[in-house]
Amino acid sequence: MSINTQRTARPQPRTGIWPFIGRKLRSVVRYSPAFFVEVLIFWVMLEAFQQLNYGGRIITAGQSRSTLLLSIAFVVLALGAGEAHFGLYRRIWKVAGIHDAIATGLAVAEAALLITLANWFLPSDYRVWRLGVPLLATPAALIGIGLFRLLPRLISRSPASGSRLLIVADSASHPAVKELVQSPSPEWQAVGIVTKDPSQLHHTVLGVPVVGQADNLAHWLKATDAGGVAFVFESDASPDDRKLFNICLQAGLPLFILPGTEDWFHRRRGTRLRQLSADDLVGRTHRELEVEQARADVTGKTVLVTGAAGSIGAELSRMLAGLQPRRMVLVDNNESGLFDIAEELRMDMSMDVREALVSVADREPLLQLFADERPHMVFHAAAYKHVPMLEAHPAQAVITNVVGTQNTLQCAEAAGVKRFVLISTDKAVGRQSVMGCTKRICEQMILGWQGQMTCWAVRFGNVVGSRGSVVPLFERQIMQGGPVTITHPEMTRYMMTIREAVALVIRTLTVAKPRHVYMLDMGEPIKIVSLADPGADIEIVYTGLRPGERLHEELLGPDEGSRPTDHPAIMEVVSPNTFSPADLEWTVTRLEKLAHEGRPDELVRVLKTAAGSPPPQRTEEPRIERRRESRKVGDSDVT
Repeated sequence: MSINTQRTARPQPRTGIWPFIGRKLRSVVRYSPAFFVEVLIFWVMLEAFQQLNYGGRIITAGQSRSTLLLSIAFVVLALGAGEAHFGLYRRIWKVAGIHDAIATGLAVAEAALLITLANWFLPSDYRVWRLGVPLLATPAALIGIGLFRLLPRLISRSPASGSRLLIVADSASHPAVKELVQSPSPEWQAVGIVTKDPSQLHHTVLGVPVVGQADNLAHWLKATDAGGVAFVFESDASPDDRKLFNICLQAGLPLFILPGTEDWFHRRRGTRLRQLSADDLVGRTHRELEVEQARADVTGKTVLVTGAAGSIGAELSRMLAGLQPRRMVLVDNNESGLFDIAEELRMDMSMDVREALVSVADREPLLQLFADERPHMVFHAAAYKHVPMLEAHPAQAVITNVVGTQNTLQCAEAAGVKRFVLISTDKAVGRQSVMGCTKRICEQMILGWQGQMTCWAVRFGNVVGSRGSVVPLFERQIMQGGPVTITHPEMTRYMMTIREAVALVIRTLTVAKPRHVYMLDMGEPIKIVSLADPGADIEIVYTGLRPGERLHEELLGPDEGSRPTDHPAIMEVVSPNTFSPADLEWTVTRLEKLAHEGRPDELVRVLKTAAGSPPPQRTEEPRIERRRESRKVGDSDVT
C-alpha cells in the first residue's frame, strides 16, 4: 500500500475589484453600529453647546433640514477620518490600555479640528455651528466617546468573586505585578501588594494598595485576610525569598510563582502563574545559558545518550537537542519512556532522532548499535539508582551499573567515539551502599582508561523532581491522606534541580580533561524535612534509616581532594586510581560471574572490597514513632 505524500495545493487568495469591495463591505457592516453610536455622541455634544449659546454670535433663526443633514455629514466624515487615521477600528477594547486611550483622544481632537475648519470656510450665514462650538464641545465629546470605547474594558474589570490574593514583589512597579492585577482569574483577585521597596508604601497599582513591606509578611497575611500568595520574581529565589515561602507555608496558604517578564517568552506551554515547586525551595541557580557555551561542541554531531528514558537522561536529551546536533541516538530498555522522549524531540526539534530499545548490559546488540550509528560523543546516564532497592538486588546493580558501563565504554571505543561522559553520584564517595560501590567502580574505569577516547565522569548529588525523589513521594502520600514517611528528622542531602545538573554536565565539554572525575558545586546540604510543606495536620511516621542509607552524604572521600577548574561551579576531583587495567578487568569479570551465579553475599563482599569501602560503622537509628504535627514531611532517596 503506497501513501500519497503530495501536498494539497493551498487555495490562492482571490484578487480583483469585487473581492476587495466585498471585504470593505463586511468591514463596514462589522464596525458601523459602534461608529454610529460615536457619531451620535459627538453630534449631540455639538448641538448641546450650540443650543447653550456658546462659541460666538447667537443664531436666532431655526435650523433648516439641510443644515441638520450637513451637520451630521460633517461629524460622520470628520470622525471617520480621525478613527481611520488612528486605527480605532482595529483595536481590541477589552484589553485597552493607555495607548488606546491616547489614540481615542487624538482621533476626537482631529475630528474636532476638521469640523472647525470646514465650519469656518462656510459663509457666515450658512455656518452649521458658531465658530467656537466644535472646539468647546471636544472635551465633552471625548469623555462620551472614551467611556463608550472603554466600556468593554471597564466591564472586564468588574470585581471578581475569587479568593483573596496577596502579591509579594521586589518592586510594585514590576510589569508582572500590573499583569497580575489587571487580569485577575475567576479563582483569585489581588487585594494587596507587599513590596521590598519602602518608597512605594501607601501607593496603589491600578487600585490595589501597596500595604507594607516583605519583612513583615506574617502580619500582612492576617491583615489582608489573604487566601493565597503570589511571588513575582525578577531572578531566581534568594535565601530571603525562601524564608518568605516558609512563612506562607506555615500559615497553610497556597503559593504561586509569577516569573519575570523576560521568562514569559520561554514558557511555550501552560500559564505564567505556577505553583511553588521544589526547585524554588532548593533555590538553585538556573543555568540554561551555560549550555549555549557548549554549542560548538555539539552542533552538527551525532550524540548518543544512554538511559534516555530516565529523568536525567531525558533532560540531557532535551538540552542537547537544543544545541542542534546532526542526530540524536536515544538508548534505553524502557519502551514507553523511550517512545515518549523520542516523540517529544521529534515534535519540538527539526533533526534526526533515533531510538534504540537496547539494554547496556547486552553487549552484542549495544556493539551493533554503535557500529551502525558511529556517534561522536556519548553521555552515559543509564544506571539503577534507588539505594534500598539495590541493597536487596545487588546482582542487578552490578550487571546494569558496572557491566553496563564497561560494555558502553568498550563499544564506544570500538566505534571511534571521541568523547565519553559518565554520570556519577555523590554516593560513590561513601561507598557504603551497593549503589555507591557500583558507581565508584565505574569512576575507576574512567580514571584508568587506556584507550584513544577522551572520557571523564561528573559527580553530583540528589536531583529534585526525579523519579523516586522526595517531592513526588510526599505529594502522593498527602493526596492519599497520609501518613507521610521520613527516615530521620536530621537527614540531609545535597540538592540540585535537574536542569542545573544537566546544564553543568554539558558545560564540562568545554573544561574537562581525559581520565578525570569532576564534581558539581552542590552548595550546602539541605534537610529533607525542609522540602516538605508544613501547614496541614497530618500523621508523620519516622521509619528509621533504610539499608544502604546514611544520614549525611559527602562530596569527597578521605583519600580525595579537589581543585578548581575554569568554571566556578565545576571542581576537579583529585581521586586515586587504585586499579591497573588488568586488575580492573579481572574485578569486573569476577563481579559479573558472581552476579550470574546468584551468590549475593559474596558478590556484595567483593564489590565493597573492590570499591575500597570503609569498615562498616553502626549507625544509631531513631525509634519509630507516630505523632501529629502541623506540617507535612516526607523523604525518599533521590539521585
